[in-house]
Amino acid sequence: MAKNQKRASIETTLAYMSVGVIGVSIVSMLLTLGLTALGFNSFPVVLAQLPLIGLPAGFLIIIAMLIVSIIKRGKEEKN
Repeated sequence: MAKNQKRASIETTLAYMSVGVIGVSIVSMLLTLGLTALGFNSFPVVLAQLPLIGLPAGFLIIIAMLIVSIIKRGKEEKN
């Protein structure tokens, strides 16, 4: 029972991580677009570069969550 709860917490943690990373990346993109549309030319480079790292990282976290789920279902079917 403890292992099952641990896997569920890993899946939950991965889900929240992916939503957080992708959400921050999208907000960063929208903020960059908005600042550019308003005519601001000097804003932090990190703000513009964050989606280039965040969106692929979020995708990899979703893949990890999928792998954990597949492993869990495989072990449940054996029992």
